Amino acid sequence: MISGYIYLVLWLVLAGYTIYLGIKASPFFFLPAGFFLFSAGWTVANELIKSVNLFDGWYAWIYRGVAIAVLVICIVKYILFRRNQNHNRHQKKH
Repeated sequence: MISGYIYLVLWLVLAGYTIYLGIKASPFFFLPAGFFLFSAGWTVANELIKSVNLFDGWYAWIYRGVAIAVLVICIVKYILFRRNQNHNRHQKKH
């Protein structure tokens, strides 16, 4: 199906952009880039393996588990970054 390949292009563009941001701005962006590459690989595998739908059943739960894990890690890293940033601002004032 053509929509699978559209998603593949989407995941690869997002991965490329976040890798670029990881190089230019912050290494934090490499984590979502890895997830986008994982999603691209999952989409390719789903398109190539016609006998199994990787977005249905147990395979979908594996994909969702990886997505949730990456999301939680990103949220925790962001919260820790903000706390550290606020702590550093507080120390500069005193």
